[in-house]
Amino acid sequence: MRPLYLAGAALLLFQAFGIFLPMGILGTAIDWPASLDFPPAKVLPLIQAHESAVRLGYGLYLGWSLTFAASAALIVGLARGDRPMTALSTLAVGLGVASALARAIGIVRWLTGSSALADAYAAAPAGSTERIAIETTQLALNAYGGSIGEDLGVSAFAALWLAFTGAVILKDKGLPTWLGWTAFPVAAVAAMPATGLVGLASPVDVVVATTAMLLWIAAAAVVLALRGLQRG
Repeated sequence: MRPLYLAGAALLLFQAFGIFLPMGILGTAIDWPASLDFPPAKVLPLIQAHESAVRLGYGLYLGWSLTFAASAALIVGLARGDRPMTALSTLAVGLGVASALARAIGIVRWLTGSSALADAYAAAPAGSTERIAIETTQLALNAYGGSIGEDLGVSAFAALWLAFTGAVILKDKGLPTWLGWTAFPVAAVAAMPATGLVGLASPVDVVVATTAMLLWIAAAAVVLALRGLQRG
């Protein structure tokens, strides 16, 4: 069992801290995550000028985001201990998978649509109606992809996953109860950026909300690593 515990801890540590690699690449290339809110006239030339870095950074970000499905399912499995799957734990796993898929949709907009628009924008004459049309398209694409990726995937679905996971922990006792209790305030913070879906400004930045959840996952990784070492 020790190798399994340590492998699980490694997966969760990757989930907690793996974001820093794509963040470093994209931050250097296009000032990410601030560039998520840049107007099209500013962000499209940045994407076109740093296409290779954008593809590498967002490609790594996509892989890291899809890994969330496995990490979420692992934590739910640990939370229920030796007990069988119930409707509650099944729902928690489903929300984790939904979060990962929504994140992926949001990221793909930068690897496909926005990259194509950036090339078209660079080829169009300055001040042309072509550029205005491209800017309008980019605004719509970014709003649509951002709502799915950030508001639903990173915020709403992930926060619901964490809240239900906390309930599974308290019910089945597979993980320390302090992880269960702390899951609820962290989930509340993580859910705040989703208020953008109803037109309300979030009191918490998405980076802060994500960091709170990743620190909770890091704590779960430490618990799992200690279990593995104790069984050595």
